[in-house]
Amino acid sequence: MKAAKAGIGLLAAVLTSGCWGQINFDQLTVVSAIGLDPAKNGRVRVTLQLSNPTLPVTAGGGSQARRPFVNYDAVGVTIQEAVERIQHQAKKSLFFPQTKVVLISEPFARRGLDDTLDYFWRETNQNLNSWVLVSTLPARHVLDKAMELESVPAEEWMKYLKGDWKRPLQVDIQMYQFLPRLNQTGFQAVSPGIGPFNRSGKSDIMEIGDTAIFKNDRMVGWLSGEESQIVNWLTGSSRNGSFHTDLAKEESVSFNLSAVRARMTPVLRDGRLSVNVRIRGEAEVLTATLPLHFGDEHEMLRDTLNKQLQLAVEETIDKLFRQYGSDVVGLGEALHRSHPAEWTKRKPRWEEELRGANARVSVSFRIRKSGLLH
Repeated sequence: MKAAKAGIGLLAAVLTSGCWGQINFDQLTVVSAIGLDPAKNGRVRVTLQLSNPTLPVTAGGGSQARRPFVNYDAVGVTIQEAVERIQHQAKKSLFFPQTKVVLISEPFARRGLDDTLDYFWRETNQNLNSWVLVSTLPARHVLDKAMELESVPAEEWMKYLKGDWKRPLQVDIQMYQFLPRLNQTGFQAVSPGIGPFNRSGKSDIMEIGDTAIFKNDRMVGWLSGEESQIVNWLTGSSRNGSFHTDLAKEESVSFNLSAVRARMTPVLRDGRLSVNVRIRGEAEVLTATLPLHFGDEHEMLRDTLNKQLQLAVEETIDKLFRQYGSDVVGLGEALHRSHPAEWTKRKPRWEEELRGANARVSVSFRIRKSGLLH
């Protein structure tokens, strides 16, 4: 209750000071989400999801159920121009400090963001704590059609991204973290992806899943959930995970991973850059398609897990460095800390350095659970 009163008092103070002095509460509408799509001739289509808490009264005097939000969209040369057009449509002042999500469509992200997203730096009323998502569908479609448990979809997505219970297979990033990395050579941007749960695109139930990878301000590709988990370990964003191992005769074992610690060390030898990656942790068997006697098979399970995890880490790093030429794990920052002079020399050709870097990966997980598993 005290927090609620403090929030109301703060909002009232804002609205009664400066340029907000002439705006009443009933003239404001809260922007829950911002969607960005490409438009013709290099322009941008902006969709704003606006709170709509009132229910209209029908001619017969009864109430007609309606969604508690409404979406407006407009096209402009800049985001600011499109927002001004939406404000004329909505006939209210737009309140951005409570924006939950900024949704960027994949085609727009691949076009490049630097010339557009500077709006969020310049517009003082923007919420830089909002969460960033890249959509496989047009952003305006997702904002209009998404079906979630929460009445406002952006609320559901925000709670999922900030919650401790979300799967470690997904990354998360807020706008204040995302924007600087669009121009940061040694630690580049990622974003969780969102798209229809049914891959055919016919479902309106959305799933937050794969990871969008950026090189500078431009999206260059996707990582799967398992690959995203490895990125989380290497950046220190998560210490948990899961992994599925394949055994002989089409048998398999799934593990829950915990206490994961990863260390990434840049190494310079004969003028060439390489990276030593060391990952340690604990594992617990979750499911198996065959009965396991840990006294006899403990060592085999441990070695299989470590060997297959090592291969997965090597393939993920290879995909990031050689296929995408993107440093989303912060190898450049690590080199800057350990060898600042070398970083200064190599920074101008960092993409070339990444593509030529070799990774030496060491993985060691200890299996905690013992006994008999059927």
